[in-house]
Amino acid sequence: MLIRIVPGMFTGDQFQCRTIHQVRDEIFRTTKFSQKYPWRNQYKDKIRCLPNSFATDERLKRYFDAIHYLIRNVAINEKTGHPFDLSFVDKIFLSYALANGYRMTTGDQNLVDFALKEFKEEFKGNISPLGMLNRWIEKRLITWSDEVHSYLADWKINNEDPQPDRQIRKFKKLTHRNYPGS
Repeated sequence: MLIRIVPGMFTGDQFQCRTIHQVRDEIFRTTKFSQKYPWRNQYKDKIRCLPNSFATDERLKRYFDAIHYLIRNVAINEKTGHPFDLSFVDKIFLSYALANGYRMTTGDQNLVDFALKEFKEEFKGNISPLGMLNRWIEKRLITWSDEVHSYLADWKINNEDPQPDRQIRKFKKLTHRNYPGS
């Protein structure tokens, strides 16, 4: 959803965003994304990924193996009481973040809970999508407009993960607009 609001997020270094090929592939190859985001193909050339050389890093392999082992041996989410269920893409995404000291941006609370529980020392944290927008607005990297606000309204329509209350309050302070759905 962020790419529609800030198409340059992966091409401009000032946005400090990176992704991996597996996430890009998931966006463009899965039915879930094609039905939910029919506009996504307009941004295909804007999603630049980390080089494949990152995929051969030994640290990445060790993290992936550890994550896979923990999931296979039924790590339990103490908040929900259910086993963690991470897809292959979730596992590789987290492996990249841990191996490279990156913060993640995801609304998938299950993934964040897993990282906090199992990799407390190594995990650099998660910043919500709205938190990213707030940061870019504060740094004057983006200007809020009616058009951009209408894209944000799609988050509610598409039933995106809820954003943190703190970030919703900050958004209102920065833009003088209500966060859609609040």
